[in-house]
Amino acid sequence: MKAYISIPISGRPLIDAKCQAERIKAKLTEHGHECITPFDVCPESGKPYAYYMGKDIEALLAEDIDAVVFGNGFHNSKGCRLEHAAAEIYGKRIVYQSCFYFLDLTTLKPIPIK
Repeated sequence: MKAYISIPISGRPLIDAKCQAERIKAKLTEHGHECITPFDVCPESGKPYAYYMGKDIEALLAEDIDAVVFGNGFHNSKGCRLEHAAAEIYGKRIVYQSCFYFLDLTTLKPIPIK
């Protein structure tokens, strides 16, 4: 499965955002998923906010993206909330980092309760 990782970036040290994105990416890659982050989509700096958001939404909506993973704190980020709305509207599978503990990380589906 290929996943786009949405994490809050604005208003925090860039290194913290990159670390969060890489932690999520490493966890999912370990379970066989291919992941892209906003830093993979737009590695260049110095562009306007709208440029980055446009590229990120374009990446999220790509046909080969099966799921969108929202990192902790996404609900406090306008950009993440915009990505969440796009994921909902376009029927992408939505996964939350805060729920990893009860997901089968291979399928990204909840582990059945026995």
